[in-house]
Amino acid sequence: MYDLIGDIHGHADELTALLSLLDYAPDATGTWRHPTGRQVIFLGDYIDRGPKIRETLQLVRGMVEGGTALAILGNHEYNALAFWQQDPAGGYLRPHKPNNILQHVETMRAFRSGDLFREWQQQWLPWLLTLPLALELPGLRAVHACWEPRALAYLQAELPGLRLTAGFLQRAAYPGTPEHEAAEVVLKGREVRLPDGLIFADKDGHVRRQMRVRWWQNPAAATYDTYYLEDLPELRGQPVALTQLLDPWYYQDETPVFFGHYWLRGTPTLLQPHAACLDYSVARGGQLVGYRWDGEQTLSSDKLVWVK
Repeated sequence: MYDLIGDIHGHADELTALLSLLDYAPDATGTWRHPTGRQVIFLGDYIDRGPKIRETLQLVRGMVEGGTALAILGNHEYNALAFWQQDPAGGYLRPHKPNNILQHVETMRAFRSGDLFREWQQQWLPWLLTLPLALELPGLRAVHACWEPRALAYLQAELPGLRLTAGFLQRAAYPGTPEHEAAEVVLKGREVRLPDGLIFADKDGHVRRQMRVRWWQNPAAATYDTYYLEDLPELRGQPVALTQLLDPWYYQDETPVFFGHYWLRGTPTLLQPHAACLDYSVARGGQLVGYRWDGEQTLSSDKLVWVK
């Protein structure tokens, strides 16, 4: 069975505390291991923001290579790969602009010395390319941001084992390409354009005209403040105008899906019986959250475990 863990963002101390709560402990080689053979599934976003990024990577990779964990790619790892891959047209695939540097700055600090920077370039970036974009295992699904069947079907056709290639990453760097659109949905979530020309500033201060939505919820039964991931006072309490949605798809499968990414707040809880977000903002003073999965199709809040 599996223990799923959400976005860590360099908070290695909280990670070891959560692993201990889940009954894992280091073996003689230092690999964290469960006495019954359970495995962890890490849901991405190991780097950026936190104080112990290198230690987090070492722990996660050690478990993966030791056979005690599986790990998928998060949008921060995806962004980092593009940040350090040169663009044949000049510069880098993810331009070294202030907002991109700010997102990545703690990782740059963690590997700022010459030897550590070489380690980052020669060991960690190639390892990130080995992480799949999603996992579908008997009885469960794991993805960083959104389990969208069409995007995943496209990615599966393009990427062996759902693992990025340098060529795909280059094509995905350009908005409007099918590679870009599919990767954005799976790693960063579904977005819809705001009605009536509204705009808002996200948590990093970026002005946006589109908003991420709760893709696990039926928009026909929602108001804007329960469907959007930001609460805009202008739309509070208003039913979602389905005619303004290009695609009103939402997740209706009964296979449990686990994901992170969304910086939820408050006491961890389930979103619905078959969907669990395990990102509760540990990098902003929240909790690092896990879920003990024992094969159940209908999820239970009693299986959530977290540390501050």
